[in-house]
Amino acid sequence: MKYYSIIIVLFSLIFFPAWLDPYEDEVSKGNTFMQQKKYDDALGAYNNAKKYVPNKEQQKRLSFNRGNAYYMLKEYKDAIYEYTKALQLEDRDLQKKAFYNIGNAYLKQGNVEKAVQSYMNALKIDPKYGPAKKNIEYLLKYKENQKKNKKNKKGKDKKNKKGQDKKKKDKDKKNQNKNKDSSQKKKVRLSKEQLKNLLEKMKKKPVRRYKGGEKRILEKYW
Repeated sequence: MKYYSIIIVLFSLIFFPAWLDPYEDEVSKGNTFMQQKKYDDALGAYNNAKKYVPNKEQQKRLSFNRGNAYYMLKEYKDAIYEYTKALQLEDRDLQKKAFYNIGNAYLKQGNVEKAVQSYMNALKIDPKYGPAKKNIEYLLKYKENQKKNKKNKKGKDKKNKKGQDKKKKDKDKKNQNKNKDSSQKKKVRLSKEQLKNLLEKMKKKPVRRYKGGEKRILEKYW
């Protein structure tokens, strides 16, 4: 009977290790929640795992997972803090991934300079690390496109300003011509009045007689 009890205990240790390792159990739960996009629950499970963390090495690995949960919750400052703790682990593969994730967190915060530096740190560990390379290439192209757009915008603004100046100049010229026409019309009206007055005066004056017959004062063309 005692022999069978020992066999049952050994069987349990082999096939049900999670029952005896709450740390791994909570980490596994957290990973499952992450896959299900239940990031709050994942962070809760990782926090529970901290209570049972067996050693400092596992604690640093757990920081990486906690960083991922914070990142997905858009808590980028906390994510960077957890990833930085994971960098202390003597695991170069995990270090490069932590640097890469730190870069992504900085990029989400709008800090492009620190993001690029983090990607560069990842490449120092592994020069062939594809994700870091792609992000640096993307940022370089993005920066180049920004310069082009800025240059095009500047040229467009200059062109618009030139067009506006031309419109203003044409408008001013049109107003000047309008004022000139108005002045001329006014002048014509004055001429008619003068002409009317002149005709009135002529009616009152007698006709002068000369040897060659009658001669009137000629009308002038105003």
